[in-house]
Amino acid sequence: MLTCCTKDGETIYQINPDEEKPSTAPLVTVIYGPNGLGDRSYNDLIYKGVETAAKKYGLRTLQLSPETEEQGLAYLETMFRQMESATDTVRRLFVTPSPVYDAYIRKNNKRLEKNPNADLLYMETTTPLDGKGSTLYIDYYGAMYMGGCLVHYSAENRYSYGDLVTLLLANPYTQSVVEAGEGFLAGFNDPLPVRTPLLSLHVRYLSNEAVGGFTTSDTTAYRIYREECNYEDEYLDGSNLVTFVPICGGAMHPFFRVVRSSFWAKDTYVGIDADTTDDDNFCLFSILKHIDKVMIDYVGLWLNGSLPKHQTLGLADKATDVIIGQYRYGVERMLWMNEGPNLDSLRQVAIRKEKARYEK
Repeated sequence: MLTCCTKDGETIYQINPDEEKPSTAPLVTVIYGPNGLGDRSYNDLIYKGVETAAKKYGLRTLQLSPETEEQGLAYLETMFRQMESATDTVRRLFVTPSPVYDAYIRKNNKRLEKNPNADLLYMETTTPLDGKGSTLYIDYYGAMYMGGCLVHYSAENRYSYGDLVTLLLANPYTQSVVEAGEGFLAGFNDPLPVRTPLLSLHVRYLSNEAVGGFTTSDTTAYRIYREECNYEDEYLDGSNLVTFVPICGGAMHPFFRVVRSSFWAKDTYVGIDADTTDDDNFCLFSILKHIDKVMIDYVGLWLNGSLPKHQTLGLADKATDVIIGQYRYGVERMLWMNEGPNLDSLRQVAIRKEKARYEK
C-alpha cells in the first residue's frame, strides 16, 4: 500500500516519509441556512466565534453557506452518510444554526449514534433532540423588552407628537423572531415613569413564509420606508419621523441604508444582533446576541465532553444585552439629563420578565 508499481514491478511512486500527514485535529463544521453568511449579523457572529475558538483550541473548521435549502440538505445528508461509516478517530462537531433544516435534523440525528466521535449542535430551538445531539436557544425576550422601553427615550421622539416606531419582523413563524417581537412589544407597552406616550407602533412582516424575510432588496426597503412614512393614522400627516426596529437578520441593512439617505435625515433605527452604535447620527441603540462568545464557550464544552443536552441562555447569562449609543438626540442624552430609566434597574426588570415568560 505504500508503494505503487507497474505490472513489471517498476516503482512509479513511493510516499515521501517527510510529506505532511493529514491533520487529525478536531474539526468543527457549520452548515448555515441558505445564503446565511454575509449578513453582518447573527450568522457572521457565529462564523467569528467558531474561527476564534479554532485559534484558541487548535482546531480545524469548515463553514458552509449553501445557496439553496436543497444544497444545505445535501450537505447534511453527506455528513450523516460519512459519519455512519467513518472508521477514523477524528473528533467532529457539526453545527446547524438554521431552523430551515429542523424536520430533516430531527429525522436523521440518531444516525450519528453509530459514531462516538461525531457530535451535533442544533441552534435556535427550545425543543431538545430525541437521540444524539445538543440544542441551544438564545432567548431575546428580555433584551428586546429593554429595547421596547428605551425606544421612548429618544429626545426626538419624546418631544415630537405622533412619530412612528415600525417593528419589522422577518416572518410570523420563526420562533426566535416571534418571541423577540413579543418582548419588544411588551416593553413598548409597559407603563414607565417620565414617559410621554407620543409614539405610535406598527408591526410589519417582510414575508409570510416560514424562515422567509431574512433578505430583501434596497428597492423593497425603500418602498416599505415610503409606506411607513405615510402610514395612515389620525395623528400622522405623512411627514412623521420613523424608527425602524428590524428583527429580520441581514434584511436589516437595506433599511439602514434607506434611513441614512432619508430626506429629513432624522429617521432612526435600532441595531439588532450587531453593534451599530458607531453610527451616531441614526442608531438609537443596539440589541445584541453575543452568539460569537457563546460559540467559543460551547466549542470548549464540546472538547471537554460536557456539551449540555439543551440550554437556553438570555439576558441573565449575558448572552444578550443592550448597548446605548451616542446618538445626538438619543437615549444617552436622556440618561444624562436624568429623564430616562435607570438601566441597571430596567435590566433586572427585563430579566424577571424573561424568566417568568420562559417558565410559563
